Amino acid sequence: MSAVQIEYQRGNEMKLFVSFSARKTGNCAQIIDFLKAPQDKVIHYADLNAHGCSDCGYECFRTQCKYRNDDVYRLYNSFADYEKVILLVPMYCGNPSSLYFGFNERSQDFFMHHENEYTSFVERLFIIGVYGSRKEYPDFIGCFEKWFEGTPYQHHVLGIERHLYRQAMKDSVIDIEPVRTALLEFIR
Repeated sequence: MSAVQIEYQRGNEMKLFVSFSARKTGNCAQIIDFLKAPQDKVIHYADLNAHGCSDCGYECFRTQCKYRNDDVYRLYNSFADYEKVILLVPMYCGNPSSLYFGFNERSQDFFMHHENEYTSFVERLFIIGVYGSRKEYPDFIGCFEKWFEGTPYQHHVLGIERHLYRQAMKDSVIDIEPVRTALLEFIR
């Protein structure tokens, strides 16, 4: 297992925060610090031993993903241990970070073998996307909402638009009172 240990302590932790930012001090980390309680768990996806979907023969369609023993599969399995799983995804070059795409790609193998767990998974899944603006990037938040299509779960995606508050990439969204209020309401 990698340096990051994914714990399976059922009932000991209420929320799991997963940051898909390559930076450990950026907006995603600041949002996590603002929202997390002492019992919550934080994982930086960049620290995981995670293989992307590559160099394979589509084993996931016939048997199972050849990379099933990396941390990604363990991460998916651990989601059942938390009341809420909050993914924090920044926008890089107009798209969700490549770390998020790698995670999303690997969901295919997991849910092909755990199809009956999908509804329970999305029930506890919440996604916070940090980006420029909906006007400039109308598809950014929509790509996260696809997790919830065909399910009864609505309002599980929150977009934090920096440009609404005249913020540059280096600015902290957590400094804005309406952002803090929106985050707290979203998590409740």
